Amino acid sequence: MKGFVKLMRNLKIQSVLGLLILVIVACTSKYKLPLNPTASEPSSLLVKSTSESGRPSQPDLIINFMYLEMEGRQGNCVNAYSPYGIRVQIKNIGSANTGPFFVGLNGILQEVKYGLLVGQSIELHFAGTISSGQYESIADANNQVVESREENNTFSFLAPTPTPPPLCATTVTATP
Repeated sequence: MKGFVKLMRNLKIQSVLGLLILVIVACTSKYKLPLNPTASEPSSLLVKSTSESGRPSQPDLIINFMYLEMEGRQGNCVNAYSPYGIRVQIKNIGSANTGPFFVGLNGILQEVKYGLLVGQSIELHFAGTISSGQYESIADANNQVVESREENNTFSFLAPTPTPPPLCATTVTATP
Protein backbone atom coordinates (compact mmCIF):
# COMPACT_ATOMS: atom_id res chain seq x y z
CA MET A 1 0.00 0.00 0.00
CA LYS A 2 2.82 2.45 0.87
CA GLY A 3 4.33 1.88 -2.53
CA PHE A 4 1.03 2.65 -4.23
CA VAL A 5 0.57 5.87 -2.26
CA LYS A 6 4.16 6.92 -3.09
CA LEU A 7 3.53 6.20 -6.78
CA MET A 8 0.31 8.25 -6.69
CA ARG A 9 2.16 11.21 -5.09
CA ASN A 10 4.89 11.02 -7.69
CA LEU A 11 2.25 11.09 -10.42
CA LYS A 12 0.53 14.04 -8.66
CA ILE A 13 -2.84 12.32 -8.85
CA GLN A 14 -3.96 13.28 -5.37
CA SER A 15 -7.67 13.27 -6.16
CA VAL A 16 -7.43 9.61 -7.14
CA LEU A 17 -5.63 8.95 -3.85
CA GLY A 18 -8.47 10.60 -1.95
CA LEU A 19 -10.97 8.44 -3.78
CA LEU A 20 -8.93 5.32 -3.04
CA ILE A 21 -8.77 6.14 0.68
CA LEU A 22 -12.53 6.72 0.73
CA VAL A 23 -13.10 3.30 -0.90
CA ILE A 24 -10.76 1.60 1.60
CA VAL A 25 -12.46 3.27 4.59
CA ALA A 26 -15.92 2.40 3.25
CA CYS A 27 -14.97 -1.24 2.82
CA THR A 28 -13.41 -1.85 6.23
CA SER A 29 -15.70 -3.34 8.86
CA LYS A 30 -14.85 -0.66 11.44
CA TYR A 31 -16.10 2.19 9.22
CA LYS A 32 -18.59 0.34 7.06
CA LEU A 33 -20.97 2.71 5.28
CA PRO A 34 -24.32 1.26 4.20
CA LEU A 35 -25.01 1.37 0.49
CA ASN A 36 -28.77 0.90 0.95
CA PRO A 37 -29.83 2.25 4.37
CA THR A 38 -33.13 1.01 5.75
CA ALA A 39 -35.55 2.41 8.28
CA SER A 40 -34.10 0.02 10.90
CA GLU A 41 -30.68 1.70 10.67
CA PRO A 42 -29.94 4.94 12.53
CA SER A 43 -31.80 7.87 10.99
CA SER A 44 -28.57 9.86 10.61
CA LEU A 45 -27.65 7.48 7.78
CA LEU A 46 -30.87 8.10 5.87
CA VAL A 47 -31.13 10.93 3.39
CA LYS A 48 -34.07 13.13 4.33
CA SER A 49 -36.05 15.04 1.75
CA THR A 50 -35.57 18.76 2.17
CA SER A 51 -36.95 21.84 0.56
CA GLU A 52 -34.81 24.52 -1.09
CA SER A 53 -34.53 26.28 2.28
CA GLY A 54 -32.79 23.20 3.72
CA ARG A 55 -35.70 22.37 6.05
CA PRO A 56 -37.44 18.98 5.85
CA SER A 57 -40.23 18.93 3.26
CA GLN A 58 -43.65 19.13 4.88
CA PRO A 59 -47.25 19.47 3.75
CA ASP A 60 -49.22 22.65 4.43
CA LEU A 61 -53.02 22.45 4.45
CA ILE A 62 -55.21 25.49 3.93
CA ILE A 63 -58.91 26.14 3.46
CA ASN A 64 -58.81 27.57 -0.05
CA PHE A 65 -62.43 28.80 -0.03
CA MET A 66 -65.95 28.08 1.24
CA TYR A 67 -69.34 28.76 -0.29
CA LEU A 68 -73.04 28.11 0.17
CA GLU A 69 -74.68 25.86 -2.41
CA MET A 70 -77.86 23.93 -2.96
CA GLU A 71 -77.17 20.22 -3.28
CA GLY A 72 -77.69 18.89 -6.82
CA ARG A 73 -76.86 22.15 -8.58
CA GLN A 74 -76.04 21.77 -12.29
CA GLY A 75 -74.64 24.99 -13.65
CA ASN A 76 -77.12 27.79 -12.90
CA CYS A 77 -80.12 25.59 -12.12
CA VAL A 78 -81.27 22.58 -10.11
CA ASN A 79 -83.49 19.68 -11.14
CA ALA A 80 -85.39 19.87 -7.84
CA TYR A 81 -85.12 22.01 -4.73
CA SER A 82 -83.07 20.43 -1.98
CA PRO A 83 -81.36 21.60 1.20
CA TYR A 84 -78.46 24.01 1.12
CA GLY A 85 -75.04 23.08 2.38
CA ILE A 86 -71.55 24.50 2.70
CA ARG A 87 -68.77 23.46 0.34
CA VAL A 88 -65.22 23.64 1.67
CA GLN A 89 -62.16 23.35 -0.55
CA ILE A 90 -58.94 22.21 1.15
CA LYS A 91 -55.58 22.46 -0.61
CA ASN A 92 -52.08 21.16 0.17
CA ILE A 93 -49.77 24.09 -0.62
CA GLY A 94 -46.78 22.42 1.06
CA SER A 95 -43.80 20.55 -0.36
CA ALA A 96 -44.81 17.02 0.73
CA ASN A 97 -47.90 14.79 0.51
CA THR A 98 -50.22 14.34 3.49
CA GLY A 99 -51.60 11.22 5.07
CA PRO A 100 -55.28 10.98 6.05
CA PHE A 101 -56.76 13.86 8.04
CA PHE A 102 -60.11 15.32 9.14
CA VAL A 103 -61.72 18.60 8.13
CA GLY A 104 -64.12 20.26 10.54
CA LEU A 105 -66.98 22.65 9.92
CA ASN A 106 -68.62 24.02 13.07
CA GLY A 107 -67.69 20.83 14.93
CA ILE A 108 -68.80 18.35 12.24
CA LEU A 109 -65.91 16.26 10.92
CA GLN A 110 -65.30 14.65 7.53
CA GLU A 111 -62.29 12.47 6.75
CA VAL A 112 -59.97 12.94 3.80
CA LYS A 113 -59.11 9.25 3.84
CA TYR A 114 -56.32 9.19 1.25
CA GLY A 115 -54.67 12.53 2.05
CA LEU A 116 -53.59 15.10 -0.54
CA LEU A 117 -50.63 15.19 -2.89
CA VAL A 118 -48.52 18.35 -3.21
CA GLY A 119 -50.68 20.98 -4.97
CA GLN A 120 -53.83 18.82 -4.82
CA SER A 121 -57.15 20.08 -3.51
CA ILE A 122 -60.42 18.43 -2.55
CA GLU A 123 -63.90 19.87 -2.09
CA LEU A 124 -66.14 18.53 0.68
CA HIS A 125 -69.89 19.11 1.07
CA PHE A 126 -71.32 19.64 4.54
CA ALA A 127 -75.13 19.29 4.38
CA GLY A 128 -77.40 21.78 6.07
CA THR A 129 -77.07 25.35 7.27
CA ILE A 130 -77.31 27.20 10.56
CA SER A 131 -79.46 30.26 11.28
CA SER A 132 -76.53 32.55 12.20
CA GLY A 133 -74.84 31.89 8.83
CA GLN A 134 -71.44 31.92 10.57
CA TYR A 135 -69.17 29.01 9.65
CA GLU A 136 -65.67 28.11 10.79
CA SER A 137 -63.74 25.41 8.99
CA ILE A 138 -60.52 23.75 10.15
CA ALA A 139 -58.19 21.73 7.92
CA ASP A 140 -56.51 18.92 9.87
CA ALA A 141 -58.95 19.37 12.74
CA ASN A 142 -57.35 16.57 14.81
CA ASN A 143 -53.73 17.68 14.15
CA GLN A 144 -52.82 14.42 12.43
CA VAL A 145 -50.55 16.05 9.82
CA VAL A 146 -47.24 17.67 10.78
CA GLU A 147 -47.23 20.81 8.67
CA SER A 148 -44.79 23.56 7.80
CA ARG A 149 -47.39 26.10 9.01
CA GLU A 150 -50.10 25.12 11.46
CA GLU A 151 -51.53 28.62 11.97
CA ASN A 152 -53.19 28.81 8.52
CA ASN A 153 -55.62 25.90 8.97
CA THR A 154 -58.78 27.88 9.80
CA PHE A 155 -61.21 29.85 7.67
CA SER A 156 -64.30 31.81 8.72
CA PHE A 157 -67.24 32.42 6.41
CA LEU A 158 -70.48 34.38 6.81
CA ALA A 159 -72.97 32.84 4.40
CA PRO A 160 -75.44 35.19 2.72
CA THR A 161 -79.17 34.55 2.79
CA PRO A 162 -79.57 32.57 -0.41
CA THR A 163 -81.94 33.06 -3.29
CA PRO A 164 -82.85 29.63 -4.66
CA PRO A 165 -81.58 28.91 -8.17
CA PRO A 166 -84.13 28.35 -10.94
CA LEU A 167 -85.31 24.86 -11.80
CA CYS A 168 -83.67 23.38 -14.87
CA ALA A 169 -85.93 23.24 -17.90
CA THR A 170 -87.11 19.76 -18.67
CA THR A 171 -87.23 18.65 -22.26
CA VAL A 172 -90.44 16.90 -23.25
CA THR A 173 -90.14 14.53 -26.15
CA ALA A 174 -93.17 13.20 -27.98
CA THR A 175 -93.40 9.49 -28.42
CA PRO A 176 -94.96 8.14 -31.62
